[in-house]
Amino acid sequence: MEVLQHKINKILFRELLICDIVPAMKVVSGNIKFFSYFILLILTGSLLLQLPWCYVEGEPVAYVDALFTSVSAVCVTGLSTVPMDIYTNQGFFVILLLIEFGGLGILTFVSLIFSLPKKKISLLNGKFVKEYFIADVDYNPCKILKSIFEYTIIIQFMGFVLLLPALYLSGSKDWVFDSLFLSISAFCNAGFSPYNTSLQPFENNFYVLTVIMGLIVFGGIGFVVIKNCSQILQGKARKLSLHSKIVLTMAVTLIVGGSLFIFAVEEKKCFADYSFIKKIFLSLFQSVTTRTAGFEVTPQGSFDASVTIFDTLLMFIGGAPGSIAGGVKTTTVFVAVLYAIDGNQQRNTVKIGNYQLPPELVNKAITIVSRSILLLFVVTILLSFSESASLDAGTMRISELVFEATSAFATVGLSHGITGSLSTTGKIILILTMFIGRTGIFAMSLHISRYSTEDNQVGYPKESVLLG
Repeated sequence: MEVLQHKINKILFRELLICDIVPAMKVVSGNIKFFSYFILLILTGSLLLQLPWCYVEGEPVAYVDALFTSVSAVCVTGLSTVPMDIYTNQGFFVILLLIEFGGLGILTFVSLIFSLPKKKISLLNGKFVKEYFIADVDYNPCKILKSIFEYTIIIQFMGFVLLLPALYLSGSKDWVFDSLFLSISAFCNAGFSPYNTSLQPFENNFYVLTVIMGLIVFGGIGFVVIKNCSQILQGKARKLSLHSKIVLTMAVTLIVGGSLFIFAVEEKKCFADYSFIKKIFLSLFQSVTTRTAGFEVTPQGSFDASVTIFDTLLMFIGGAPGSIAGGVKTTTVFVAVLYAIDGNQQRNTVKIGNYQLPPELVNKAITIVSRSILLLFVVTILLSFSESASLDAGTMRISELVFEATSAFATVGLSHGITGSLSTTGKIILILTMFIGRTGIFAMSLHISRYSTEDNQVGYPKESVLLG
């Protein structure tokens, strides 16, 4: 009997090791590699941006400003504590490399997670992912990475070619390099511009702004969606996956809805002196750029307070999962809102048409949204302490700090012009916020998914509390 019990214990231990501990170790190991990549890239970038040849005057900025720029570039945010005209072409090239490697880094890590065999997928229920989300994506890491690089290079090259004649005709001194820089920055949703006033010099150049918007959208909808759409065009797939439908629906809704709202509010205010076509176009661009891109044509401080609040919400939502865009992601908000409106609170599920989203997915969406809101609340409080002198003097407003915190967390890069005026402590707070916004949500997703399945839940005594 003792021998039998001993064998049973060995079997149970082995199963525990295989089914629980080993996958957990894989998640932890993946997170360590993920964070290490970005930290190493950031530190390397900050040291390179301390070299004199990166600056027109040959005088490097303070290390905290170099670190801020490096974090902003790697996290594809676009916020800057210093004016862009201080950089030489070599300095811009360093920033360009940081943007590219930062953007490709997030795409690579996310896609590799999805490319794992379905039995090892912890992000979502394996069957659900297979049937409804990425059924048309091969579970082949090498093939996935090759497709990502091809997709990235092709789109960026197309953007570069399209921008070349426009920037040449605009009289840009370094029109070739500027075209390359803007193409990569736009596709990566980075928001960095070689011009001191972002894209304000192209306020009347609808062609340039259209190309930029196209690059932003392609960078923000995600590799999975692009692949799904291309396979339909090639006849390799019959219909869009549920994931693609949600992403595209949310993208169109937010862009069109945002444009109409901005136009309705600003038609006779900020855009009062513009033609009807220009009003429509600038409203559209503002709606697109708030989706984590961060390019600025119209100064953010000139918008009505209601538009600022609405833009803050758009920044918080961000782009699609599996894309370069930041924010809590469109599908996350979609699931959370749908659950709030018409979710099954008993089973903790959401029904979409003939499909039912599993409880772990709903829990994940609610958790990510709630934790993100809590984080922004904490960041805003910290900034209000670090910038208390400016708040008391009236040179900053609390609404500007909320906007700045959301822009950093969602890796957008839009600002009311206060970034350079922040204290050293305030800059460090935003550095951490950008890093968390870029890497934290991804790591959070893995963690939540790891501990949200029924197999990994520990039973505790149940108790109840009254809720409002």
